[in-house]
Amino acid sequence: ALIALLRRYTNKPVRLGLSVGLDAVAHNLGQLGLERHVPLYPSMLLGAVDMSLIEVSQIYQTLASGGYRAPLSTIREVMNADGVPLKRYSLKLEQAVDPAAVYLLTSAMQEITTRGTAKRLRQLLPQDLRVAGKTGTTNGLRDSWFAGFSGKHLVVVWVGRDDNRTTRLSGATGALSIWADVMRSISTQPLDRVTPNNIEWVLIDPISGLLADDACKGAEWIPFIKGTVPTKSASCARSLPGTVNKTIKWFEDLYDS
Repeated sequence: ALIALLRRYTNKPVRLGLSVGLDAVAHNLGQLGLERHVPLYPSMLLGAVDMSLIEVSQIYQTLASGGYRAPLSTIREVMNADGVPLKRYSLKLEQAVDPAAVYLLTSAMQEITTRGTAKRLRQLLPQDLRVAGKTGTTNGLRDSWFAGFSGKHLVVVWVGRDDNRTTRLSGATGALSIWADVMRSISTQPLDRVTPNNIEWVLIDPISGLLADDACKGAEWIPFIKGTVPTKSASCARSLPGTVNKTIKWFEDLYDS
């Protein structure tokens, strides 16, 4: 799935969504924070679901928090004329989705910002500012989206026209530039995630999706939930490498080198 997202192979995510069921996908959207019914059409797997900025922000808030959902609010506190708080609105957190599954998705979105559709962020942001995000573009270039987060802030940007005519902007050429401007203008922190105990990093052949070793050209370290690691070795591998536990720190050091 990570490789498919990076290379924009839309058929693979669609096949995955159809195999698990549209109702399961809609249920997961609800767990992430979408509080309304989603029509169960295959096109939903390509993102053909109308959402407001606040709805997209709520979904990404859950992802940015590692699977913990906190209902968004436009009011944090009410103060009197002297700046003394009269009422505070407490933050209610609940674990909505499996942190390990969110970790896998966030890993993919981090890669998108370095070598996928949002790789231009490498030139627009400070080198040490690690972020995760996803571009979005609708048919006819009518809507340009970018949603992403650092270690401290979540920002969602939409660019479009009131009359729904084309903007001639993709997510990478429109909303992403605004998103980067916002991130550069605030004091934020790099995304530094804690690896769940049931995650392991394994060397994978991107062609076959099977276990690889250093004999496989283009082999990549990919995170898996324990118990879901491929059991067969790619034809390019000299020997069965087995599964090797790797921490995210090791992966980041390898990528930065």
